[in-house]
Amino acid sequence: MKDLRGNLRQRLRSPGGIVLLYLLFAAAWIAGSDRAIRFLFRDPDQLVRIGTMKGMIFVGITSGLLFLLLSAWHASLVRTKRASDLYRDRLERVLRGTNDGWWEWDLASGQIYFSPRCWDLLGYGTSVARGDIAMWSTVLHPDDSVTARRRVDELRSGQESGATLEVRLRHQDGHYIPVLSRLMVLRDAQGKAVMISGANMDMTEQKRSEERLRQSAAVFETTREGVVLLDAERRILMVNHAFTDITGYSEQDVIGQSPSMLRSNRHGEDFYQKVWAAVQRDGHWCGEVWQRRKSGEVYPELLGISAVTDSAGLITNYVGVIADLSQLKASETRLEFLSQHDPLTNLPNRVLLLSHLEHGMRLAQRDSSIMALLMLDLDRFKDINDSFSHDAGDELLQQVARCLASRMRDMDTVARLGGDEFGIVLPKLAHAEDAAIVANGILGALKQPWTLADGTEVRVGVSIGISIFPDHGTSTQELLQHADAALYQAKQEGRGRFRYFSQGMTQAARERIRLEARLHRAIEQNELRVHYQPVVDVAAGRIVGAEALVRWQHPEEGLIPPARFIPVAESTGLIDAIGEWVLRETCRQGRQWMDAGLPALTLAVNMSPRQFRHRDISVTVAEVTAHTGFPSTRLELELTESALMEPDAAELLQRLRETGVRLAIDDFGTGYSSLAYLQRFPLDVLKIDKGFVDAIPHGPDRGAIATSIVAMGHSLGFRVLAEGVEKPEQLSFLHALGCDMYQGYLRSPPLPPEAFERLLRDP
Repeated sequence: MKDLRGNLRQRLRSPGGIVLLYLLFAAAWIAGSDRAIRFLFRDPDQLVRIGTMKGMIFVGITSGLLFLLLSAWHASLVRTKRASDLYRDRLERVLRGTNDGWWEWDLASGQIYFSPRCWDLLGYGTSVARGDIAMWSTVLHPDDSVTARRRVDELRSGQESGATLEVRLRHQDGHYIPVLSRLMVLRDAQGKAVMISGANMDMTEQKRSEERLRQSAAVFETTREGVVLLDAERRILMVNHAFTDITGYSEQDVIGQSPSMLRSNRHGEDFYQKVWAAVQRDGHWCGEVWQRRKSGEVYPELLGISAVTDSAGLITNYVGVIADLSQLKASETRLEFLSQHDPLTNLPNRVLLLSHLEHGMRLAQRDSSIMALLMLDLDRFKDINDSFSHDAGDELLQQVARCLASRMRDMDTVARLGGDEFGIVLPKLAHAEDAAIVANGILGALKQPWTLADGTEVRVGVSIGISIFPDHGTSTQELLQHADAALYQAKQEGRGRFRYFSQGMTQAARERIRLEARLHRAIEQNELRVHYQPVVDVAAGRIVGAEALVRWQHPEEGLIPPARFIPVAESTGLIDAIGEWVLRETCRQGRQWMDAGLPALTLAVNMSPRQFRHRDISVTVAEVTAHTGFPSTRLELELTESALMEPDAAELLQRLRETGVRLAIDDFGTGYSSLAYLQRFPLDVLKIDKGFVDAIPHGPDRGAIATSIVAMGHSLGFRVLAEGVEKPEQLSFLHALGCDMYQGYLRSPPLPPEAFERLLRDP
């Protein structure tokens, strides 16, 4: 009831309500005059008067009411128009103020309305017809036309109230811009679409932002550096895959946590306080830190922290970028290690040895103690390298290195200096003799057989030189030189032993260096000479040949014996040039004597093991004999027993034999070969070493060895020659044994060519 009264009151306030109210009033006024009607039948004139009066009143009232009604109606129209204008103005301001373009399409009339922004965003301004739908069709990208029409048709025929449509529209300058159109459908009571409207939004900046975000996301996820995003309270918001790979923590492990969970114990709290203070002050910080992985491993990383601020300058986020430095640090450590260590054995190298040597000297000076330097060189290592392979040699060096290191104290240093040479620093020794104890132990340990990975068993010895600080030097250079000199002496004395340094050894080493330099000049300046020692037939007593022996005629020092310079030539490789020169000179001289009509002689030339290993020696011999014209059948090459130990000795000797030369074994009995071993080779002459001849006939063995050599040599078909015969009784003994030839001072020392020629002419 209350609602009914309210609705009635509302209707009566409207212009129609006023008219209705008036009509009701008039009807009631007329209908309520019963007395007047009754009076009308009794007094018609009065009725007329009353009717006229009422009519006038009615007309007046009606006119007034109509005036009031029209005035109210006009006021209502004015208010409505004013509200409509206000709404329209407000709508126009909204459309002009927004970045979206608004349009409406009346489906019944086909009229379409475009707001100014629709064309402004395409760069056309006011020059284009605002309601030209055909113009709109021309700016639509051809590839989007079908999609747009299909979507509009679906809206018209369906029941949806709205949809979105993304298309590309051509700008006035020719490029296309992406536009998002939000469509709305107005339908009548039957659900038929009567109007479609939409708002067009330029998506260019949004697309650019999306592309930047996509690129940033790609970088975020694919970069090899770990990235972590923190909020303003330094809680982790986001991490990338690289972060989880580096730290071992998953995203679920760290989201909402403090990055302090990654800290190691390498830095104190003050370090991190300084880091964050720098970020607050400068906006960024970068440096190396040690962090801890989820596994507990501590690792180095390069960390960069940057602060992100808003438009007001307030920090909203922090971004951390981490790079794992483990491999880089490992590479740096490895490079530093290799700069001071041998890559094959992992022992210290010469650089680190010198450093430890310096340190040991300082300790010895401070504590008044003794320090020793041992220089080691493996014996017969080259034979192993050549016979098996360099890989086998490397494996042997590694085993030797481990053996040496295992025998030393923690304070000692074992270093590989190169090749098969090692150095050992022994600091804080009580007595110089302590170094000998260590050296003797090494000698015993390295005599053992070594088994390689393939099961091959090899043996190797060692020679050791020792220098003592401060007795043998007060600098690293002096100690190295003196230990090396002692090592050389140990090798000269037969290898497999150790020797201490002495001043005499130093002088000998320096002399050896000077001698090498002068020997080079001697070859270039033709200072070498060949002397000839006669070879005499024991039975006939006549000269049947000669051994060519090289001499050095120094312009200042005079004649230098071969014992001084031949070892130097052997170790430096000069023996090749010297040996070939002696061969050529001997053959030239032999041809000259033949042309002079002297008796036919066999000239013997010594060949060093180094020359023998040269595979072209047979070619060289053939070329020399052909060039000089000396018959190869008159040439004898003397070899040592060590030459026969070469792997291809039999083949080399056979090639030499094919040139026509004779072959002899020099100094037989001083090596390791046996007479049975010699029968494998095409030899002609066996030379008994002077040491065995000296024992004839009153030595300890009373010539038993010489007797055996002569007897067994003959049994194998060799001729036997005794060297170093100096006494008549020695010759008599050899004659009785049936020795074929001899040479020595009993007949003649080595002579220059002129003196030897006189000896031949006047025996």
